[in-house]
Amino acid sequence: MEEVWEVFSKIDLRVGKILECAPLEGSDKLYRELIDLGEGTPRLIGSGLNGKIPVDEMLSGLVVVFANLKPRKLASIESFGMVMCAGSEDKSVIELIRPPEGSKVGDRLQLVGNPCGGVALRQEKEELLNPKKKYAERFSEKLFTNDKAEASYNGVTIVTSEGGIVRAKSLANCHIS
Repeated sequence: MEEVWEVFSKIDLRVGKILECAPLEGSDKLYRELIDLGEGTPRLIGSGLNGKIPVDEMLSGLVVVFANLKPRKLASIESFGMVMCAGSEDKSVIELIRPPEGSKVGDRLQLVGNPCGGVALRQEKEELLNPKKKYAERFSEKLFTNDKAEASYNGVTIVTSEGGIVRAKSLANCHIS
């Protein structure tokens, strides 16, 4: 398998539902979120979206979570994932990447045409990424919205296992992080 597709196959992007979201005490930029990824227990995730996306928008609809990052300390909490967003070049505008209505919480995201070995990625959880192998960095270098604001990796559209297109609200041709 080509390296670019191997990188995507190691990344575990999941459909999530934010159950709770509030500013993190002691931080002007961080939210503290509890997110259901269909694992039985919600995950605690911190994100630097306070002041960029209102709480009511965080709580409405489904989100995409990078689920197999090594946990990291953010201010007073340990974060177990990352909520995926599109951002304008200067980061003045940030939008959540959203799976379509009707998507299933916990569903692992795929690429159109399954270029990662020709088959759909398995639904089982992937191992935590080894930061020394720089999978997250290599992944994010190729993660953009296309001209229709659809999330894409290396030019291939990201979809749910049911084929629903994952997208930003309006940010076309922007980096996703």
